Amino acid sequence: MRDYKVVSELSSKDKKVFKVESEGVFYVLKEYPDETAKTKEVLAVGKIALTGYAPQVIEHEGNKAVYEYIEGENLHDAFRNATMLDDKQTMQLLATRLAIFLQIIYSFTDCVMKEIDFKNYVIKDGRIIGVDFSSVDNGMPYEDVASAISYALVNSVGEYYDSYPFIDKLLECSRLKLIDIINEISASLKKRKEKSRDGKDVEMMLDTLTQFQENGVDWHKLI
Repeated sequence: MRDYKVVSELSSKDKKVFKVESEGVFYVLKEYPDETAKTKEVLAVGKIALTGYAPQVIEHEGNKAVYEYIEGENLHDAFRNATMLDDKQTMQLLATRLAIFLQIIYSFTDCVMKEIDFKNYVIKDGRIIGVDFSSVDNGMPYEDVASAISYALVNSVGEYYDSYPFIDKLLECSRLKLIDIINEISASLKKRKEKSRDGKDVEMMLDTLTQFQENGVDWHKLI
């Protein structure tokens, strides 16, 4: 591999990730626990990069891989800003773009994302681009939808239901109802082990949202 100058260290749970530079161009260097983990992500990214929804793989060797650096707005920040401003239109747009990204994944790989973390997505040129595919695995698409919904519920600025325009649109794009994946959402919430700021159980709020959706409540009037 060529020599790279480390510019900064980027956050990651299961590997070391750095923003690096070579000959005036920025890249992302990932150092994995082992070569198997590296190969898994490199293969997934290589397929999806053909669509423009993942960074290009520049080179890889051993337990290290270098990827194209994608400059753009982080989905986590965009989502939280939209919930803070009660910007329903932006939340619905973000949900639509995430649904498109997920459909790309299912069309070009035999895997699903499994664990959705909005911090692993960048918004650029009107599309959501994934920058971390280490969690991809066998599974069903509705698992991704459930994971995205649980993330939205616990990362909304304000009350849980402030994120509902996003959730409602994601369900619509996925042709699902909340009740269809209630168990998967509950499991994902438990895995995240997060509670609301006022101490209320997340699942209690989820049950309320399900009842409202089943009764046909107009969420635009509630929020």
